[in-house]
Amino acid sequence: MELPPLPRTLILDYYDSYTNNLLTLFTKLYSDAEVLRKVVVVKADRYSWDQFRQDVLPNVDCVILSPGPGRPDKSSDIGFALELLRLHPVPILGVCLGHQAIGVAFGGKIINTPQITHGHVVPVLPVHPALGLFASPAWKDGFTATEPFEVVVYNSLTVDPTSLPDQLEVTAWSVPAPGKERTVQGLRHKEFPIWGVQYHPESISSTRGTALLRSFLLAVDAHHSNPKSYPSLLPSILSACAYRVAAAPSSRPSTPRTPGGGPWPTPPISPEGSQSSGDEADADEGARLNVNANVNAVGGLNAPGRVPRFRGFRLVERSFGEVGKGVETREVFEQVVRSRKGKERAVGEIWLDGQTPLRSTTASLAIPSFVLTYALSSRTVSLHRQDKAPITLDLGETTFWDWFSDGQATLAAHLPPQVVRGGWRGGWVGWFGYEMKEESLAGYRRRPKAGNDAGEQVEEVDACWAWVPSMAQRTGDGEWLARAVLGNVSFLPSSGSPEAEAEADMISWLVWQGIKFGASVREYDELVTSLSTILSSPQPSKVDPAPAFPTFRPIATGDDYRGRIDSCREAIRQGESYELTLTTRFESQIPSSSSTRPTNADADADATGSNSVTDPYELYLRLRTFNPAYYSAWMSFPSLSTPRGHGVHVLSSSPERFLRIEGGQVEMMPIKGTMARVKPGQCVYRRPHPLRPAVVLHPVNRCGPEAHRAGIIRRAQPRDDCAGQVGAQRGDSRGGQEVFPASVQLLDKLEAGRRRGIYSGALGYIGVDGETDLSVVIRTIVLEGDRLSIGAGGAITWLSDRHAEWDEVLTKVRSVVGVLDGVDAAPFLPCNKTEYTLTGSPKLYNELGDSGKPVERGFCGDCGSSLWYADGIKPHQIYFHGGLFDPQTIPAPTHELFTRNMEVWEKSYEGEGVFSEAGQRV
Repeated sequence: MELPPLPRTLILDYYDSYTNNLLTLFTKLYSDAEVLRKVVVVKADRYSWDQFRQDVLPNVDCVILSPGPGRPDKSSDIGFALELLRLHPVPILGVCLGHQAIGVAFGGKIINTPQITHGHVVPVLPVHPALGLFASPAWKDGFTATEPFEVVVYNSLTVDPTSLPDQLEVTAWSVPAPGKERTVQGLRHKEFPIWGVQYHPESISSTRGTALLRSFLLAVDAHHSNPKSYPSLLPSILSACAYRVAAAPSSRPSTPRTPGGGPWPTPPISPEGSQSSGDEADADEGARLNVNANVNAVGGLNAPGRVPRFRGFRLVERSFGEVGKGVETREVFEQVVRSRKGKERAVGEIWLDGQTPLRSTTASLAIPSFVLTYALSSRTVSLHRQDKAPITLDLGETTFWDWFSDGQATLAAHLPPQVVRGGWRGGWVGWFGYEMKEESLAGYRRRPKAGNDAGEQVEEVDACWAWVPSMAQRTGDGEWLARAVLGNVSFLPSSGSPEAEAEADMISWLVWQGIKFGASVREYDELVTSLSTILSSPQPSKVDPAPAFPTFRPIATGDDYRGRIDSCREAIRQGESYELTLTTRFESQIPSSSSTRPTNADADADATGSNSVTDPYELYLRLRTFNPAYYSAWMSFPSLSTPRGHGVHVLSSSPERFLRIEGGQVEMMPIKGTMARVKPGQCVYRRPHPLRPAVVLHPVNRCGPEAHRAGIIRRAQPRDDCAGQVGAQRGDSRGGQEVFPASVQLLDKLEAGRRRGIYSGALGYIGVDGETDLSVVIRTIVLEGDRLSIGAGGAITWLSDRHAEWDEVLTKVRSVVGVLDGVDAAPFLPCNKTEYTLTGSPKLYNELGDSGKPVERGFCGDCGSSLWYADGIKPHQIYFHGGLFDPQTIPAPTHELFTRNMEVWEKSYEGEGVFSEAGQRV
């Protein structure tokens, strides 16, 4: 069937995470370029009803009401949609929430569904004879009009079929099943061009999504008397789009833009500048390009009196081949980073570790040259350097995201056009804290700016990014590299005042402060020489892991957390969300003779004089042994301060990638539905539930509209501490952050406004060339002063059990820090079976004291609890099922295994089977 011309389509977005996926359906029918000219996603509260009716409706051909949280009979949730439906000036399609709004607008009622279903695939059957969009030739093309089809539903609410007014009629029902009543899945207005579907046609697991869209577009075309073409959307409407992308990706920004919109000049790369030797101060002035440009405020290059001098960057590396392949990364780190002269005054230490016995990883070791931190409360950036007091910059109304992103784009624009990419080659390393959602979530109310009037209140570190111009790196196969960014960006002397310079964009401001981004050839040569010596004659580590972690206690009782779980489930029942990742925090303290909180008066004091008994690096060494993980990391910034103390150290053992940008492609790999694979006290058992990123940032929604075609790739992937469902979502990288705030705002209330800080944020590197790899900050200890904290939580769905969820939180924290104090976990009673199905990949534990008898561990296929059995002591005898066991019934060698916290070598192997109660394999 011939495709109609694409009409000007406005999608009203009710802050749902799937709204932008509707564009995927359009790009399956039309080109990206045409979709970007004629389809626009606008937040539902972007316009008032009067503005929308006067300025927008006359200039669009149809409207789609998106899915979203909330209720259509609640004005604060649905906005002016009911007025729009009653006016019906153009054809309208409602999806999920929009579908329910059709019922309410004309007198219908909203009720809870008989069975709350989120992420379920259900069969849907159009009525017979077919009505509405299901009677369209586009729907029937190759299919029987009344043939059932499978769709994905996410809804706690539904239109009450007994309340439908005469103007509306049902066009489709879900297929009933034993214990499942049918629900309304399609509606149409008998007179007006209004249609709705309860299910999600844009979901990758829904069938016939494009057929539904074609049916709607054919109806739109008929409504407008089948014109030959439609004009493009007005620029004023496109500028309101919440989906700001380009039509096609580019390898690198040729004209990076400042926050104010003015393009930076992009100079040619100077060969002389790329190959100079010695310090930057000695570089040939003839290698620099003078470009007339000015700066007057954050977001613009317009102030008089400054002439930028750009010097191209060059990414270099030196491979050491077979030299040092057997050297432990820990030994190299301690000699390259911690033993360098002047380390006591170093601004920080970086070890992107990736400690895991199961997969090869890359490790990066570096000392940053400077650190940028950001405080949301005052909207100020602070520059931290070795042996210098911090310098601050007030960003005003500019967000840190825009300021930082545009600065990074400027740096990337000065790389050679054919730069060889691959992994981290230098640039930024650090984290965005969870609270940075305030500046990235559309519709999230930004807190009022607070001043630091007294000058004594130390602010939070909401984002922290350190610049690394050179590093030592170990590849996955053990080869060592020395990598660096050579070259610089600098400015000629200015006649402007320091006050005027303080209002500059990121690059201008940093250069004014004397920052040099690239390493000199001399500095790089020193790194190569040092690394060569260390790899040829390695020295054993002189630092022992801490013997134990301090004991952590939860800040909330089990009863309090379980009560919040109940509140989450009630919100889900009311349609406010379908999954809420509820969290809490556990705290401890490193013993010290002094425990004072810092003020600005001592914020820049030398942190090496700490009275702490334990070196936090010793704790990290214990963590990487006790709970190895693919995204392990050590980040230490002794000069930073927070309200909890002086010195900020991050000890991460995250198993989960947030996103990677590689070669212009974005990949997200959230873990959902994990089941434990590791040691007692170090396992995580989860029921499988719908795969969803549990973090607040969602960059893929800012990719090109066709980027979601790859969809979600699900697979069971073993991790060092779990086996779970891993999703990979890929697309072209063309934008920044676009996220969904409804559930996050609800969680703010449920968690009583408590900060999560680094926990639940994103940590990793952003290379100067744009290559990025960030982990989700989970299973991570944060040390601020002498205060230790670790966050933990879980995704709450309608099916969540309040006791099991709290027990899971405790298990997650124990997997990182071991024994907890002050917890009131409900006893876990495993199923009472006489035959157990072993699921997952068992672990084989060796070194059982003198006996050397191995013990294996699997999981009960019925309840998921642990099955421990020994081979060689008695044939596959199960010693306990679940978390309950009596040490007196376990032979001494096995008991020793528990008392030593399972700090033994592991070997993983694949295997499944059915075991009797006595442990015999069937």
